[in-house]
Amino acid sequence: MKTNPSLEDKLKKLFISQKLGVLATQQKKNPYTSLVAFACSDDMRQFVFATRKATRKFANIISNPSVSFFIDNRSNRVVDFRKAIGVTALGSVRQVRKNKNSKLMKLYLSKHPQLGSFLASQSCAFLCIDVKSFYIVERFQNVTEVHLE
Repeated sequence: MKTNPSLEDKLKKLFISQKLGVLATQQKKNPYTSLVAFACSDDMRQFVFATRKATRKFANIISNPSVSFFIDNRSNRVVDFRKAIGVTALGSVRQVRKNKNSKLMKLYLSKHPQLGSFLASQSCAFLCIDVKSFYIVERFQNVTEVHLE
């Protein structure tokens, strides 16, 4: 990622500390959001998550793999206007073959060991967002764009 080291460190800390993010998919002409447990690759170019194949979000992804993924550290206090950070990642989703020895699966299960049986289920899909861009908002209105392509 071509960005300043302090921003990169800030993003890594955010992605490690937060367990849940908001996935936005497209349902016909309407946006649809879902809360998902995620893990991020060391280079911050991939986010992985799991979902049941019988969900609306999975159907939306099959129909249109372009997604937006939002992670933040808000605490719902006034201090958030100065200290909160929110990151939107834009990218496309692909299904990943479930292999307990794969780097991505180990990454996901190390962050979410309680989801091992869920992920192992035949009804569950393991998915990867390949990130194209980040939009980082700090101090309420300071926006930084980072394009990975």
